Amino acid sequence: MRLVHWLSFLLALLAVLVIVTVQAIQPALRVAVPGLGTAPLLWVLGLVFALGFLAGWIYLPGYAWALSRERRAWRRERARLESELAKLRPRQVEELPRIPDRPVPEPDEAGA
Repeated sequence: MRLVHWLSFLLALLAVLVIVTVQAIQPALRVAVPGLGTAPLLWVLGLVFALGFLAGWIYLPGYAWALSRERRAWRRERARLESELAKLRPRQVEELPRIPDRPVPEPDEAGA
């Protein structure tokens, strides 16, 4: 996730540098915008940048919501598995396995 943040920061920085460079080279440059006539390039690039930024902020809450749902599902699964483990823990496990058709070995014989 940090990589995504750094990449978006670098892209935003690059967009700002392009806007500033184009504005410095051609301050009166105008672009034809369908339905609106002509507009300064700086305004068009700024508007596109702002719309991209807003689209990212609209995506972020949806992504956070999906992560929270997934985290709740994992917590439920963890609680279920821990309760299952708690049920299995009290069972006494024999240190020496006993074969049913043979006599129980003495502790002295088993330890040696």
